[in-house]
Amino acid sequence: GQKLEKDIDYEILDKEERFYRMSKAKLLKIEKDGKFYPPRSLPNVFSEVRKIKENEFEFINEEGEIEIGYLRLGKESVKGIKTKLPAKKLISHHMLVVAATGKGKSNFTKVFLRGLLKLDSYAGIVFDPHNEYFGGEGMKGLRDHPLRDKIVYFSPRYEEISGAERLVISTYDLEPDDLFGIVDLSGAQMEALIHLKKLDRENNEGNWIKLLLEESPDKLVSYLGEKAGKGTILALKRKISRALELYDSSQGIVFTTEKIEGTSIYNKIKAGVEERKIIIVDTSMIGDESEKIVASSILNRVFTSFRYSKQKNPKDFERLPEVLVVFEEAPRVLGSEVLSKGVNVFERIAREGRKFKIGLCAITQMPSLISTEILSQMNTKVILGLPAPADRNAVINSAAQNISDESVEIQMLDKGEAIITSPFIKFPLPTKIFKFEDVLEEDTKDVEEKTIDLAPY
Repeated sequence: GQKLEKDIDYEILDKEERFYRMSKAKLLKIEKDGKFYPPRSLPNVFSEVRKIKENEFEFINEEGEIEIGYLRLGKESVKGIKTKLPAKKLISHHMLVVAATGKGKSNFTKVFLRGLLKLDSYAGIVFDPHNEYFGGEGMKGLRDHPLRDKIVYFSPRYEEISGAERLVISTYDLEPDDLFGIVDLSGAQMEALIHLKKLDRENNEGNWIKLLLEESPDKLVSYLGEKAGKGTILALKRKISRALELYDSSQGIVFTTEKIEGTSIYNKIKAGVEERKIIIVDTSMIGDESEKIVASSILNRVFTSFRYSKQKNPKDFERLPEVLVVFEEAPRVLGSEVLSKGVNVFERIAREGRKFKIGLCAITQMPSLISTEILSQMNTKVILGLPAPADRNAVINSAAQNISDESVEIQMLDKGEAIITSPFIKFPLPTKIFKFEDVLEEDTKDVEEKTIDLAPY
């Protein structure tokens, strides 16, 4: 208080009754000779205290490539300091985006994907259960970006949307692995599917799911021998038919038992990834299990392709892009309860993806449902506000940096306000995330100005 009165021109209304605002400081880094070091000592008592200057935060963006917002000091955004994240390290080591409803998860994801669009070394596969990333009537999305040609969009409603590709998968192209860890199957049921696929391959039929669904239970029991009883066959018929929604005309028709002429969706997506495009898969019209099978089957093929490439053609693998996989409501595939029933491709990517240039961006409102081991694999965490203590504790306990004192701050974060923690940034960054519509307008203006500059006289 004496410092305030002596050095700063404050007008204190009542000299006899002085009230001072108390602040709690946390030591983040020690600056010495223009470099920053981990703090191993404390400042002296009565050291000078002042508000930080904009130019003193330049070091936080030394390796950043993707602009996501402004540095936030309290409720204020420091307009001169943009928060940038290092794309390669963040993607390959996985990201977790957590927030309560309405706090800005989707807006952050669109802003981050916009940053990827502007770079040349990255690709993305986005599973969109609410059809909000591509954009639509009354909602801006990536289709409105000037780099729209770097986006490939698959949808059951492809006929209604200009430039969209049809989202359709033939059961000829499915493998038992696409269902394991996704559909709730017993050990006997999984073994029966594996054997059915093997026999079908030996007989050159190619459509083992059609065989399962359309052949009589008695004939299938005789076909499989001792590998499956009638009860197992009946349960499989019911579970697989329901999961694929083959006979539910109220949903978007995605799976078909008929052979599809031309290039399969899997080969189109692999080609798009290699061309460094962002693939958006609209799953808003299909059910939960059907959506998970779509995602599982696509990722199985991309993951296998990258893994084989690294093992057999290391030079070709080096030329492949880093791939970000975005999946909403992550506990559906990474939850403790789900993983207790079997391994799926999402878990394999969480554990091994960084070796093969594939990273997850898992989005959830309830991180406490995700297994502790998987949470620890998500090195970068974008925290946009969590009211539930269990969810806050799950994120705090698995964060790369110490944010144990920030529980109340996390609870009180307003829409668009975030704390970002990662081993690849200097310290947890309080950030005000850009509004997607604002950066979209900014990018559009930049392109228009460049077009005018290049126009012939």
